[in-house]
Amino acid sequence: MYRGYRHAVGPLGQDEPVTDHYPQDTLATRADDGTLTLEVTDRWNTPLGKPNGGWVLAAMLRAAMDTTDVGRPAVAAITYFASPEPGTTATLTVTPVKLGRRVQTVDVDLGCDGRPLARMTASFARDHHGPSQELGAAPALPDPATLPDPRELGMPTDGLFGRIEYRMAEVPGWATGEPTGDPTTTLWQRLDGGTAIDWPAVALLTDASPPPVMELGQMKSMTVQLTVHFHRLPEQGGWVASRFSTRHVAEGFHEEDGELWDDQGRLLAQSRQLAILL
Repeated sequence: MYRGYRHAVGPLGQDEPVTDHYPQDTLATRADDGTLTLEVTDRWNTPLGKPNGGWVLAAMLRAAMDTTDVGRPAVAAITYFASPEPGTTATLTVTPVKLGRRVQTVDVDLGCDGRPLARMTASFARDHHGPSQELGAAPALPDPATLPDPRELGMPTDGLFGRIEYRMAEVPGWATGEPTGDPTTTLWQRLDGGTAIDWPAVALLTDASPPPVMELGQMKSMTVQLTVHFHRLPEQGGWVASRFSTRHVAEGFHEEDGELWDDQGRLLAQSRQLAILL
C-alpha cells in the first residue's frame, strides 16, 4: 500500500495525542448477519493520505485468526488492488481453503461497496514443533534507549508516525535531501508506547517503515504484493530490530526484502514485497 514520504519531515496536519489505538484499529466487528466490517481510520495514514499496507495486512490476518480455528501464522501473502479510503467501512470475507492436521489455509478478502481492495492467503500451523537453526544475524544497532526519538525532533504524531516508534542510528540521507544511493535501512521499531507485539503486529512492522528505495531518490512507492514468513514472537515484546533492502529496480517496479529480529537476536519474520514507484 502507499508508503511514500517527504524529503523533510514537516507538519502533515494537526497532531493528536499519542494513544494506543492498535488493538481496536485492527479488530473487525461481526454484525448479526455474520458480516465482518472494519472501520478505516486515518490514524494509520502515510504522508500520502492513504492507510498503510502493513495495517491492512494486520487487520486481515487478525480477522482470519479470530474467526477460524487455526494455529499461529506461518506465511501470509497479500495482493493490494486499491487503497481503502479513511472514514469508510470495509467488509471482510474469511474463507477456509483447507483446514488440515498440520497446516490450515485461509483466504481473506477486503472490499468496500462492492469494490475489491485486497486479498490475503495465509497458512497457519497448529501444535507443530520441529528443529530450528539460525544462520543469519540481527542488524548491529545501538541500544534504542540511547537513540533520539524523531518525534521529538519535529516528526508529527498524526497518522502512522503516531502509531509506530522508530529509532535510527543515523539520520537517513533522504531525510536531509541527500539520498545515499544505498537502498538499505536498519532501525528499531515498536508499537507506540511498547504495546506487546502479537502476530498481526509482526505483519504490520514488515511494512511500516520508510522504504529503503528512498535512498535512491525515489520518494513515493506503493506496495503491490507482500509475503511474510512468520517464525516466532518476541519473548519480551518491545523493540524490534529491522533490516530492509532493495537490490533491483526494473521498469518502475522494485523488490524489498525485510527481516525482523527481537532484542535477543532471534528472528521473528522475513518479508518480500513487490512495489511500484509513483
